[in-house]
Amino acid sequence: MEKQYLAVDMGSSSGKVLLAELTKEKRIQMREVGRFATPRVFLRGHICINVYEVYEKICQALECLGREGIVLSSLGIDSWVGDFGIVNHQGELLGLPVFYRDKRTEGMTEEVEARISYRELYGLTGQRRIRDSTLCQLLAVKKGHPELLEGGNKIMHLGDLLMYFFSGRVCSEISAASYSQLFNMKKQKWENKVFELFGLPKSIQPPVLWSGQCLGRISEELAGRLGTSRFEIVAPPVHDTAAAGMAVPAKEGERWAFISTGSWYLVGMELSEPADPGLSFHYQLSNTGLAFGKTLVKRNVCAMWMLQECRRIWDRQGISCDYVSIAARAAKAEPFYGFVDTDSEAFYSPENMAEAVASWLKETRQPAVAQDNIGQIARIIYESIAFKCRYGLESLERAAATNVDVVYVVGGTSGVDFLNEMLASALNLPVITGVREAAAVGNVLMQAAGCGELAGEREVREIAGRISPMKRFEPKETVKWDLHYRGFLQICGLEMAEP
Repeated sequence: MEKQYLAVDMGSSSGKVLLAELTKEKRIQMREVGRFATPRVFLRGHICINVYEVYEKICQALECLGREGIVLSSLGIDSWVGDFGIVNHQGELLGLPVFYRDKRTEGMTEEVEARISYRELYGLTGQRRIRDSTLCQLLAVKKGHPELLEGGNKIMHLGDLLMYFFSGRVCSEISAASYSQLFNMKKQKWENKVFELFGLPKSIQPPVLWSGQCLGRISEELAGRLGTSRFEIVAPPVHDTAAAGMAVPAKEGERWAFISTGSWYLVGMELSEPADPGLSFHYQLSNTGLAFGKTLVKRNVCAMWMLQECRRIWDRQGISCDYVSIAARAAKAEPFYGFVDTDSEAFYSPENMAEAVASWLKETRQPAVAQDNIGQIARIIYESIAFKCRYGLESLERAAATNVDVVYVVGGTSGVDFLNEMLASALNLPVITGVREAAAVGNVLMQAAGCGELAGEREVREIAGRISPMKRFEPKETVKWDLHYRGFLQICGLEMAEP
């Protein structure tokens, strides 16, 4: 009988529950069995994630599968990371996880730098300066509610926490732990010096494990309530980018990088060990855990978040448009009209994203754009994303001392051909797309590996290549794109000078 796996892929805007079957021919067939908006609530002055509602949505999907007679082998959950819950020694969750875009981390990067330079901290953790890191969030907790960090309480990142509700196992999968700015990738363990430096009790550290490890079966009582068998909980790469990285259908011997697309675009490479720390720090790269003992070195690029927020404003103003029509309007807009640094603080969480884009152009003495000019604003964002991805890829190549020959684009917006064409031309490299639900696919593949159905990374990547047809985009008008890339770097203050 074919094995059945359930993958829960939690994004900051929505969550998806997908059922996957691994056939005898070693092909994966997937179908969506649940989708829901990520439930956020404003509670006691903070934007929080209602993890109990997420748990209920997953249980509802499981109940439906139970009525269908589906027998699951395992379940795994991936998510964005940084956000965490705190569990006491009795196993109770204390409050709700606070969303990373909450304002409680304002000023926390400055508090970090008051104790240690980010260059020194990078030498310990390999993690870039980021205001919503687990470290910064913990400092906010310590400032407001220090009692939550006492008494043997443990922190658990979002995906780990949701799996805990099913398995009862307190732990942190390495891709999540290593993103926290509290973990030493070289030593492969929590960095006690960071805890000591900031007065954080070491007792909050959960045990760390690798992706593919079994956390335990659900209880008989829960299985009875759900109408299912007692399936395993298997930790996938909990960080959704690390999960997506395992769905890249790279061929043996290829020199490749990948871009995982969504609210953020993550430009990444798989390495056998962390990249050069000096260059990684200079280019603000992250070195985090990947499956099979590998390192994921990556550059975060704020991407579709900007368009999502613009659309929210346009909808509020009565200008109805979906993403297909937005892309169509962008295709007709003037190319290279203006550029923005998508990672600027100006675009982190503004009240009006369209206004923020218009203001950026004005402040950088570029041509003005009307806030309701959907096509032009979208084109500015698309081209800026493509150029920032090129900047990220060049940074990775320098830090890893290698050049890539092909870039795989996976995830939510990998089906937007207009943007893929831009990426190929901006990167001056072939771009290959195909795996849309990349995080869920990587999640499933690592569950299958954890259950002993797949032999290792090579088989994982071979199966990823059979999931859906791949599409190849070749660079066009590269001289023109190179010229405007130099203009983009200058406007954004991102000249690629050697450190």
